[in-house]
Amino acid sequence: MKWSFAQIGLLIIAAFHVIQAVIGFIVEPSFATGPGAPTAQVLGMDYNGWHAVAGLALFAPGLVFAMRKSWSVLYLLIAAVVGGLPGIWAFFSHQVAFFFTFPNNTTDAVVHLVTAAVMIAVAAIQIRLDGGLRNSLSDLHKGHQASRKTG
Repeated sequence: MKWSFAQIGLLIIAAFHVIQAVIGFIVEPSFATGPGAPTAQVLGMDYNGWHAVAGLALFAPGLVFAMRKSWSVLYLLIAAVVGGLPGIWAFFSHQVAFFFTFPNNTTDAVVHLVTAAVMIAVAAIQIRLDGGLRNSLSDLHKGHQASRKTG
């Protein structure tokens, strides 16, 4: 199987963030919430048990989505938004989503937004290589059409 740019990019991004989340959980496994909840910085991100679980929930599926090009492109676009929104919130608060404690909120915001930008860039490059979003997601359409014919 020949892997596409998006698949390789997603595999690297997801593996990196899964490893970061596991390290973050090992360094600070606390599930405390609210102001003053313990955190530890791992590569610029404030981690505790909750942030580690959120990181695993977002990026572990990326390891599966990397198996198909269309899934990779779609995942990269959706995960960029899902991961970028807390980054925007972090610019304005140390308590993101009223739940996650980010004592170093500006650094966390930048890391979230840079990760989102890299994910969008990888998807955009793949879309450009394929000649458009429709082509990048073409096997999703084929699967949908096949299920409509049999259903």
